[in-house]
Amino acid sequence: MKAFLAFLGVVCLTATGWANTYYVDSAGGNDGNDGQSLQTPWKTVAKVNAATLVAGDTVLFKRGGVWTESLAPSASGAAGNPIAFDAYGQGPAPLLTGYLGLAAGSWTLVSGNVWKATVTASSMNYVLFGTVWGNKKTAQSSVLRDRDWYFALNTLYVFASANPASYYGNVAAMLLAFGQMIYM
Repeated sequence: MKAFLAFLGVVCLTATGWANTYYVDSAGGNDGNDGQSLQTPWKTVAKVNAATLVAGDTVLFKRGGVWTESLAPSASGAAGNPIAFDAYGQGPAPLLTGYLGLAAGSWTLVSGNVWKATVTASSMNYVLFGTVWGNKKTAQSSVLRDRDWYFALNTLYVFASANPASYYGNVAAMLLAFGQMIYM
């Protein structure tokens, strides 16, 4: 019995040793890296979201980094052995804003007062026009008034009498997963 308990203890210690630490650097990372060292960090939150994280894994975001994405990991770990998220390096805390400002050069006139911009995202729940939230529509044909918007197939459609970035002063897509910045 003692031999079995010793074996079980070794197995449990070995299992916890399987956890990995991943590094993410918005400026110096590359999603083609393995993410497992300071020299080979990932770049995007999308890479973290797509990773197969397991109980005990740790994901560290570089201090001073800014990501305009939402964190929506595929797993949360196990009771008593969660997947941990933290920061590394020096400087201010990492920022996951979900905010993607769309400059004047992002926009193309579709027709009339409907403009479009390509935004790589799977969904979008909010668009900020200057300091006012826009009105989400269910079809492009419903984009008929100021601050109306519709999103489909990585394309954001908005109503504006001129280039939206000039007309509203600022247009920002809020790239939030499930309406939240961090979803776990």
